[in-house]
Amino acid sequence: MDINALQTLLFVPANRPERFDKALASGADAIIIDLEDAVPASEKDAASSALSQWLESQPANSVLIRINGTGSPWFSQDTSVCRSPAVAGIVVPKVDNPEALTELAHLSEKPLLPFIESALAFSRLNELAQVPNVARLLFGKLDLAFDLGMDYPPPAGEPLDETAFLYARSQLVLCSRVHGLGAPIDAVYTALYDAKGLTDYARQGMRLGFGGFLLIHPAQVAPANKALTPTSAQISWAKQVLAAEQREKGAVVAVSGNMVDIPVMARAKRIMAQLP
Repeated sequence: MDINALQTLLFVPANRPERFDKALASGADAIIIDLEDAVPASEKDAASSALSQWLESQPANSVLIRINGTGSPWFSQDTSVCRSPAVAGIVVPKVDNPEALTELAHLSEKPLLPFIESALAFSRLNELAQVPNVARLLFGKLDLAFDLGMDYPPPAGEPLDETAFLYARSQLVLCSRVHGLGAPIDAVYTALYDAKGLTDYARQGMRLGFGGFLLIHPAQVAPANKALTPTSAQISWAKQVLAAEQREKGAVVAVSGNMVDIPVMARAKRIMAQLP
């Protein structure tokens, strides 16, 4: 599994082993088997045991695991589960302490995907991004909203206003780029069956520079994949730009009344490279 190439990551609760194979067949790039928030405390030991047994029959580097936090009673148990060759990387929740994350990096050589979901975590973002084995940053929007006392999410039926998260999202994108990490993974879209809403949400994340999305239901996989596919308008624009580049041999040129220079041409090439 190439951690940096992942774009759609689907959560599945660790206490629902009957869903593991279905999740793997959902079309998502990877699944995250969740030992943390999705599993009640009373079921964590049983879920860990069942997961360990299931992993024994899985190919190497085939799944990601979200463990319980470094200060939780289940942390050691979870890191033991993650020693399985089937585990490609460790998703770490509620990360805000670079020292604790470094200790985890010393316990495991596997890629780490820390959730950034508190004001304290954002204040230490550069330190966290430089911890060994950190591969990509994940945005924990709902926990951040609670931590900051934000009026989010709104009641059902009211529109989702994501503008309050623009600063946080941009910090993740910029920090990832500065420290040579893969593009960050954007937060979940909580409406399970709103295909258009998810596609629009994912495209907004892509415009900001996110490289992937967290999903919470198999029904979200197809809309997310649609968002990752260039639109007909983007393809038409890219073809015009590249035709102008070839005609003018790379010089600055106007296309449809807009200046096109080297970075714009590079953007057009990136769009065409995304086509199946």
